[in-house]
Amino acid sequence: MKFPLIHTGMRFFFFTFATEGRRRVLSRLERGVARPALLPAGVAVSAVWRGLHAAEPAFTASDWVAMPDHVHLLLIVRGAVAFNPLVFARWFMEATEDAAAGLEWHVPTASARWMAPSPRGDGEGDGPPRLWAREAYVEISFDGRQLRAIRRYIRLNPARWWWKHDHPDRFVLIRPLRHPRLPASGAWSGMGDATLLSSPFLYPVRLSQGAPPGTPGGEAAIAAAVDRARRGWVPLCGFLSEAEREFGRRLRDLPHARWIKTVPYGLPARCDPGVEDSRWLAAGRELLLAAPGMEAFPPWQATRPGCLAMNAANAELCAGLEGRGAGRA
Repeated sequence: MKFPLIHTGMRFFFFTFATEGRRRVLSRLERGVARPALLPAGVAVSAVWRGLHAAEPAFTASDWVAMPDHVHLLLIVRGAVAFNPLVFARWFMEATEDAAAGLEWHVPTASARWMAPSPRGDGEGDGPPRLWAREAYVEISFDGRQLRAIRRYIRLNPARWWWKHDHPDRFVLIRPLRHPRLPASGAWSGMGDATLLSSPFLYPVRLSQGAPPGTPGGEAAIAAAVDRARRGWVPLCGFLSEAEREFGRRLRDLPHARWIKTVPYGLPARCDPGVEDSRWLAAGRELLLAAPGMEAFPPWQATRPGCLAMNAANAELCAGLEGRGAGRA
């Protein structure tokens, strides 16, 4: 994998570290409290994270949250700093383990050190007891919209934990998903409330990029789709185009609306929905649904072939209802 190690502008790095054995040693969650209560190991993580900027001015230790068994961190790097996120991840593991053990920890004094691996080994006796599993997740971005999404994800992570805790049945990927409404050919998969498929009033919503919100055609199509949902129909939609995303915003404002979110890829075996999907899965208002054959497309990516296949599957699923007035919205 290649990293843009030197860049003159701003870039964002979203790190996730999980404790070894998923031990719940970082924090304690309390219902109704926005921020987890830090345990001693979490206090050590906080000290390292908050001390980072003072030692390395090119870094901004931005949003973060310590969940009981993992931590999410948003690091902003400015200027032409030679930076390898994998080196940073290893340093962060070592520094927080030192801090948790009551040892001194240090930030590299020269920016070039963020390109070189730590001299510490990985064998027994090379340092304090391990706090972290020796793997990390990192997402690199230069996009302001993604930055806002990451910040929202971090802020709502405790609430998301409670949603999954209180409704575990809605966060289980079912493959194959069996239902009389689904064509028997191939394995469908889904997550959420499968009873949405039992509605006799399903309708596919496909709103074109060529008719965005604010244009007469776009507004008319969105209004028609919303009106049908207001009358109790259950839309099938990918919520991908600008008009479809606007339809989704208006749909969520309807107190009793429910919908099926179809995806243009196969749902991975370890399916971890984002914040918005998690909210509506927990509320019983959404079903994530993937048609057979979608595994051929990259997970979590909307490609044109995948979208065309998804739209075709949506139309097929609703074809038997056309005679009841369930035509295309």
